Amino acid sequence: MNLLHDPVFTVDTSDGPETCSLPRIYAMLDDDAVEGFTRLQAHQKQAWHCFLAQLGAIATENRDIPDSEEGWRDALSAPANESAWNLYTEDLSKPAFMQPPVPEDTLDDFDEIHVTEYDVPVLSKNHALKTRRMHDPTPENWAYLLVNVQTTGFYSPGGRRTSRMNGSYGSRPFFGLTPSLRLGPWILHDIRTLKTHIEEIGKHVVDFQHEVPPLLWTVPWDGSESIDLEKLHPLYIDCPRRIRQGDTWKKKSTSTERVTGDVNGQTGDPWAPVNTDENKVLNPSRNAFEYRQLSDILFGDSYRHPISFKEATKGYVVCRAVTGEQGGRVHNLQRVIPFSNRRRGWDKIEKEAKTRVKKAETAADVLSHALYLMLKDDRNDGKQERVPDRLQKGKNRQLSAFHSRVDDCFFRKLFDAPDVSEDHRNAFWETILVGALQTQFENAKQLCPAKDRWHRRARAQSAFDGRIRSEFTHAKKFTDNNEHNQTEGNGLGQPDGRVVEDV
Repeated sequence: MNLLHDPVFTVDTSDGPETCSLPRIYAMLDDDAVEGFTRLQAHQKQAWHCFLAQLGAIATENRDIPDSEEGWRDALSAPANESAWNLYTEDLSKPAFMQPPVPEDTLDDFDEIHVTEYDVPVLSKNHALKTRRMHDPTPENWAYLLVNVQTTGFYSPGGRRTSRMNGSYGSRPFFGLTPSLRLGPWILHDIRTLKTHIEEIGKHVVDFQHEVPPLLWTVPWDGSESIDLEKLHPLYIDCPRRIRQGDTWKKKSTSTERVTGDVNGQTGDPWAPVNTDENKVLNPSRNAFEYRQLSDILFGDSYRHPISFKEATKGYVVCRAVTGEQGGRVHNLQRVIPFSNRRRGWDKIEKEAKTRVKKAETAADVLSHALYLMLKDDRNDGKQERVPDRLQKGKNRQLSAFHSRVDDCFFRKLFDAPDVSEDHRNAFWETILVGALQTQFENAKQLCPAKDRWHRRARAQSAFDGRIRSEFTHAKKFTDNNEHNQTEGNGLGQPDGRVVEDV
């Protein structure tokens, strides 16, 4: 089964599913005919997107982007010989797709793997996603598995991390700027961006020497020797695991990493923000998808944007990561935000984002103080008053719910900042915050202890109202009381999509 010639992949189109080869996929993407990939699993989408974009940029680095299936076949044939595109190559001295040559010329010491045991995030309970739910995996299933575990998946048992991650139990971040959420325009935009800025990728990382072929699965590996990062191609596609198909699919542990020399995961990954204060690539968690850290990543001074942000683009930022802990539950995180980095007055947008975060933190402090007054254990023994442990969790949940309300509105009208007066911006955002505060405080009153209930509520309400009046002086100036509750149209002002799932 050869990916360049055989119809391995099932692609959803407006006319129904179509099975096609890898070059056919690129031709369909160029025609904007791809609606999705039928058998691609949710946790594999990030790796598959990066693979298609990196491979497309590598294949067309020294040529124009093809406009036909045959043109793409010729382009993809250039970086590697035919055997490198076979899912099975009998001669172990030659590569197979995402399977490096085996210098030992034997698979006797390799252990058998199953497609849904080797590429399923580690879950605390088997009932969440059955590990052997796929009884008859197809070549397509194996192709997706290989791409995922070789370039992204940290959670697969018995495997090395990809060098694109910060740490053995980190995650590969994906923060991409795209003019469209359609797969064709999106991936072709990424390919063109990578081609245009390929020499800038190593600017802050390393001086890439292009000594090693960019498709690392074509390079023989016995599992004991590493390749230094500086010898690689800037867009290299990693392959840190020894996997090979023989009579069955098998893998073997390695004694070292495939790629060494990276500093805290900094490899020039086109979709990975770098924390310049800590000199390390972002290790994404849920917090990175929440407005406070996300605002810092997109608008602050602590992070360097990846190459995917290089082109001025009006469209969306797509944030993705499959995150978790060793042996713990893994989450498939995604957030889609209307975004534009080609607006005039970018400095005002950055300033507005920082102002919104600061005021939201003040609002959270207002709510926290009111909850403290309502829930604290009134003492007369001279000891410090505090919220009892049995109520502290409830208080924390209310604060988290408040931040979630703010999160839902944070990017609304943000990119209109250059066209709106400061008074109007302040009134708009403070009105949203006051509305979220009032709603959340009402919900929190159910936590109030029965003892001295009305005294507690009155005390908290008085402090709550007083601080709102003193902290948010612009909110009462907002004339349209319904505007902050309205859903915007299809422009940059609309709420963003946020998905946080257990895989």
